[in-house]
Amino acid sequence: MIAIRWAVAGTAKTGERVIMDQVAFSLDGNPNTTKEQREGALHQEQVLLTAAMSGDMKVQVPDQLRLPWYVAFLKYDPLPTIGKVHQPILILQGALDQQVTADQAPMLQEAALAAGNKDVTMKVFPGLNHLFLPSKTGAFTEYSHLEVTTIQPDVLDAITTWFQQKLKP
Repeated sequence: MIAIRWAVAGTAKTGERVIMDQVAFSLDGNPNTTKEQREGALHQEQVLLTAAMSGDMKVQVPDQLRLPWYVAFLKYDPLPTIGKVHQPILILQGALDQQVTADQAPMLQEAALAAGNKDVTMKVFPGLNHLFLPSKTGAFTEYSHLEVTTIQPDVLDAITTWFQQKLKP
């Protein structure tokens, strides 16, 4: 039996960094946000995340940010973990993904290769969002308005082909 691993829109950054990138994207998408407002909002978000991760009770943090799973997500760095994977890896990413940005796919690939894994396949799909659906901007606010709501055939073909290659006797 062969063991394989695959990451579909998987993060290469800590949860803290992912959240900060998401907040920055949402602020950048608002043309009415000034530079000062953007910097202030990013600073405030960072204060909340830092307090949640450190357990600082002096900062008023929403309860959901203090949940153990969320704190673990904020602190978790996936790069050391992928460096421990020695099975074939498939990394798939939508180029327009704004929840887990496309720049993270090559980061995962490079970390796996640098750790000695010689069987790492990565594919970034142009025009697709986090859900691997066609999108204009990749923002999660588009999700309820998307015309196409099924994963694209080229994504399914990439998965199928990779599995067929890796699982052939």
